[in-house]
Amino acid sequence: MSGYSRENKRQNEALSSIMRGETPEKRIFVAMGDKEYEKKRIKEREKEQKRMNEISEVMKEARMPWFCPKCTKVMKSHWDNKTWWLYKHCFDCQIQFENKLAIEGKLKDWQKKKELKNRLSHIKDIIEGIKEYKKQEEPKFLHQYAADGVTVDEEKWNMNKELVEKKTVEAISFYKKIQKDIEKELKQYL
Repeated sequence: MSGYSRENKRQNEALSSIMRGETPEKRIFVAMGDKEYEKKRIKEREKEQKRMNEISEVMKEARMPWFCPKCTKVMKSHWDNKTWWLYKHCFDCQIQFENKLAIEGKLKDWQKKKELKNRLSHIKDIIEGIKEYKKQEEPKFLHQYAADGVTVDEEKWNMNKELVEKKTVEAISFYKKIQKDIEKELKQYL
């Protein structure tokens, strides 16, 4: 007999007694704490708490705090938001920092150093882009012209590999020279 259990038998007897007008057997359920089950639940809770803490740490990095870590001012302005992502403090602290540099006569050097670092980063990105372009295969495109939803035409473009190789080597050497010049100029400000 499939689906037969003592609990099914007890329920059937209870229903029969109710149908006869009798009072069914009263039962009290008490949940007993199984030690193994409790240990397992504790481990699951600890694991979940650890995961939540990791997520919280990541989210702290992804959000601007309410208060500036330097001056404890409330950071609510859009200027504070922009400054936070660049310098990790509020706009007012950045103004004070730049004012202090201006008084000391170091502001122009600081600005030039920042500009050179940005240019150097841009040149490095260009070089990486050229290297990626050099690695790519001949492009092909899939077009669906027919309305049947199944037919696909493939369009291939031919590339002159030798010319691409030559031009990418020239471009990389050109940008490497610019990179060296910027690094040389940057050493003056370090």
